Amino acid sequence: MSTTSGGTPGSDLAAELAALDNNVYGFIHNALDLGSLARSFAQQSWASRRSAWDEYEITCSWCQLNLFTSGGMPKFAGVVEPTRVDELADMLRSFDVDYEIELYGVKGELIRTLLP
Repeated sequence: MSTTSGGTPGSDLAAELAALDNNVYGFIHNALDLGSLARSFAQQSWASRRSAWDEYEITCSWCQLNLFTSGGMPKFAGVVEPTRVDELADMLRSFDVDYEIELYGVKGELIRTLLP
C-alpha cells in the first residue's frame, strides 16, 4: 500500500474537532519511517495521506495527526477527542511504537502525559 498525496480512504475528522486548535503533541522514539507508521494507521481504517515530502496526515473520526520529523526526532501534533487519547496510545502501542503523548486543554494547559 502506498501513501501518496491523494491518500487512502478513511473517516473524516468530526466537525466539532476540526474547529479546535491542536490539543495533542508527542514524540515517536523508535519509528523512523513515518511512511510505514502512516500505512499502519491506514490498515486500521484511518485515512492517510502524504502532506509534504516526508510528512503524513492521518485521520479518523476522533483524531487527526500530522506525523513529521523535527530536529532529527519523529513527532506528531494534532487534534484528538480528549476522552479517546488512551485509544491513541493503545494504537501506537499495538504498532510497537515507543511514544510520549501530551494532551492539552482548551486554554493550553497540560492535562495528561501518557507513556508506554
